[in-house]
Amino acid sequence: MHALLVAYGTTLDARDFDSFGRLFGTDGIYAAGGGMEARGAEAGTMMRRIFSENALGFREPNYHLFFNEVVTFAGPDRARATSMSLYMVPDDAGRPTAALMARYADDLTRVDGRWIFARRTVQSLMPAPAKPAR
Repeated sequence: MHALLVAYGTTLDARDFDSFGRLFGTDGIYAAGGGMEARGAEAGTMMRRIFSENALGFREPNYHLFFNEVVTFAGPDRARATSMSLYMVPDDAGRPTAALMARYADDLTRVDGRWIFARRTVQSLMPAPAKPAR
């Protein structure tokens, strides 16, 4: 299961979107920030588009750092996990800087001996969402 959680970042960091999509099996749901959602291999297609658009103008190389992983078994082939990540990008001087922070809530399932995401929900923490006007 740890390998699955880490593969999420390593496949994105390597821009291996086909392998990223396989992390969700045939019908796992990827609920990304901003209300975007994809199922199965379409998760890879969605992330390929997001990375190619680079709407935030991130420099390369950029990469994920993961921490606070907690996994709870719900049966022999099911588990739940939570974790957090920082997305590191170089600043103007090339120093690594945390650009994004996220929290993940996962439903995991084992299919043919391999753990996959049945559902991964991403909550953006940084930059912080705008506070509603009072």
